[in-house]
Amino acid sequence: MADTTTAAASKHRLWPIFVMPVLVVIAAAAWSAFWFYAASQVDQTVDAWRAREAASGRVYDCAKRTVAGFPFRLEVHCLDATVELKSQTADQAAAQTPPLTARLGDILVVAQIYTPKLLIAEFKAPATLSQNGQPVMVVNWKIGRSSIVGLPGIPQSADLVFDDPAIDRVEASVQTPVARASHV
Repeated sequence: MADTTTAAASKHRLWPIFVMPVLVVIAAAAWSAFWFYAASQVDQTVDAWRAREAASGRVYDCAKRTVAGFPFRLEVHCLDATVELKSQTADQAAAQTPPLTARLGDILVVAQIYTPKLLIAEFKAPATLSQNGQPVMVVNWKIGRSSIVGLPGIPQSADLVFDDPAIDRVEASVQTPVARASHV
């Protein structure tokens, strides 16, 4: 009879040991669901922003865009980024000026889950500016970074930093130095 009482008492004492692991598994599953939902919203937000900008004459594109950063941040990586400026004002649209195209290697934009209004970006050189399909300027740098605070509304502050920037004019496939600096 004593063995039955001891076995029943030990069964009741073991359940608190399993509560914490079960709660951790539930919290991890909930956090994973939240992150994947937020990652899907990033794609939708970027696509909506690109559509608004395209309607204004600024076309942004990526050859390949990925969203990563699980579990505590969202990273949008854009390979072979291009920006085509068709018009900035109504006068430019009426004048039918040829579009200016900027081509960049890679852009990485990062937002921490706990500070979603701060975006940090890193740009890889070089950037090539072209008009009518012909390169007119090449911009190189060692490190290019930016940070913007206050999005998705009106930005409160923005910083742009380039180490060792170099701007070259391209004429007949010959690059002529225009400007150099150690830090901008």
